[in-house]
Amino acid sequence: TAIFSVGVAIGSVLINRLLGGHVSAKYAPASVIMMGVFVLALWWAVKGWVPIADTPNDADQLLNYAEFWALSQGDMILVALFGIAVFGGMFVVPLYAFLTTTVEKSQTARTVAANNIVNSGAMVIGALIYAGLASAGVSIADTLFLVAAACVVSAWISWKLHKACD
Repeated sequence: TAIFSVGVAIGSVLINRLLGGHVSAKYAPASVIMMGVFVLALWWAVKGWVPIADTPNDADQLLNYAEFWALSQGDMILVALFGIAVFGGMFVVPLYAFLTTTVEKSQTARTVAANNIVNSGAMVIGALIYAGLASAGVSIADTLFLVAAACVVSAWISWKLHKACD
C-alpha cells in the first residue's frame, strides 16, 4: 500500500511540474500507455506465480516483507506496482483537475458526485466482468493482460479529450 501511495504522490507532483500548473490532458494518453506497460510488467512477473508452501496447509498463508522480497519476482512486482502508481497519478490527477475546473463553481460538487457515481458503476461492471472471466477459467494474471489492453482504449479516449479541450 505504501509503495502505491508514494507512487501516486510522485506522479501527481511530476505531472504538475510537466504541465507547469496548467490544467490539461496533454500527457494523459502517454501516461496511460506507460501505466499499461507497467501492468504488462506485473503480468509478466506473476503469470508463472506458484504458491510457496512447505505443506498444503501453508499455501494460504501470507508472506512477510522479507519473504516476499526474497522471491525471484518480488522486486519486479514492486517495481511494476510503483510504475503503475506513478503513471496512474500522472493520468488521473490532471483529468480530475480538468473535471473540476471546467464546470461552473456552483456545479463542482454535483460534477464530482456524478463522477463518483459513474466510477462506482464502472467498478461494479468491472467486478462482474471479472467474475465472468474467473468463472470461465481466466487466471488472475491473464486479467492483468486484459487490463493492459484496456489501457490502449483509455489512451485513445484521453487523446480525444485532449484534442477536443486543450
